[in-house]
Amino acid sequence: MTQSHSKSRLLLICLAFLTFAFAAVTQANERTLSISGSGSVSAVPDQMSLTFWIEERGNKLSSQKTLVDETTRRLIDDLNSEGVEDKDIRSYQLQIYPRYEQNDDGKTEQNGFVVQREVQVTLIEPDHYDAIIDMALARGVTRVGDIRFEISNQQSLYQQALINAYQQAKTKAEHLAATADLELANTLRIVEQSMSRPVMMQMAEMSSRSDKVSLPGQQTIEARVEVVFAIQNKSDSSN
Repeated sequence: MTQSHSKSRLLLICLAFLTFAFAAVTQANERTLSISGSGSVSAVPDQMSLTFWIEERGNKLSSQKTLVDETTRRLIDDLNSEGVEDKDIRSYQLQIYPRYEQNDDGKTEQNGFVVQREVQVTLIEPDHYDAIIDMALARGVTRVGDIRFEISNQQSLYQQALINAYQQAKTKAEHLAATADLELANTLRIVEQSMSRPVMMQMAEMSSRSDKVSLPGQQTIEARVEVVFAIQNKSDSSN
């Protein structure tokens, strides 16, 4: 190794050491305040989702699936005629499993198959869901359940809840800093502690329904954040 290369390497090592030392001193001198905040936004659900099950039991698997598919197709056609678009219908969940029964000797034996398709429907205009359910049952739907009120613009409302959570954290930090004769310098870090999830109200399966009974009410979307602020003496800001 030449003498010039040795000097260059020594210089790089010195610079790296000084950089590390400066960062360590800066971090040691930095004063921070960590505060959690929560925010919420309320809205009335504006759409509904419900699930239909179409089921056939028997010993001929191919014919059972054909019947289930035919009933599903008629149901989708009827939903389309009621203004429900294909993008709001999910009918790909098909289940096929053997059916077991106990014989006279108490032994469990296979007795045919069960073919079941799950159809999930989102109603953008849920006011006429009673008629939709009655139509589905008349079409051959075996069971109706998992009825939920939902908020369509949930993501944008959650973003507003995050903003509210940050504002609450900042307000709390300002009060605490002022109590200690300090003030906030700037925001160093924001950590999202909540998750954006659909807000819904679950409804039990219904045997009787009324337009004045099944009201969605007002739902709340919540968000939580952890915020780290840099703090300083009040006198420092005037310098």
